[in-house]
Amino acid sequence: MLSKIYLAILGLSLVAMGFFIFYSWSWLLSIGLPAAAAAGYEYHAGIAWPTLWITTIALLILGNAVLWATNRSWAMWITLLYFAAMAVLRFFWLDQSYFQFRQLNNLSDQAITLGPFIAVIMIVVMAAIVFFDQFIILRLRQKMYPPLQDVVAETAESEPPA
Repeated sequence: MLSKIYLAILGLSLVAMGFFIFYSWSWLLSIGLPAAAAAGYEYHAGIAWPTLWITTIALLILGNAVLWATNRSWAMWITLLYFAAMAVLRFFWLDQSYFQFRQLNNLSDQAITLGPFIAVIMIVVMAAIVFFDQFIILRLRQKMYPPLQDVVAETAESEPPA
């Protein structure tokens, strides 16, 4: 049941992020004033950023529950894949399109953008978080529910010899 809940939340998260990414990008295709298009982009891209973090944290919590219940970590790694895909879309495609839009319309005099570099760092940090979170959950689960052979061995050791 937890797996189905996880997949439903993942689907809703993908739809929400897809909407904000598409709608932000659509502002860059606006035929109106470039300053108004930039403001519209910034507003919707600004909403997408906390949405990404909230959905990632929710998916990570549900991934922990799936890992605890089933002893399988697929949901944790799908969460990392979700975060990485959205970060790549945001920083490598969407922010680069916005950077080019600003350059084309003389709204900025920046020569470079640090977005892709920041995305790579965030993905690596998120991968470390998922790895160590999985490690901690598996260790806690192992202490809470030790394998049957360990329980039998501990019982045999604690009984006095006949």
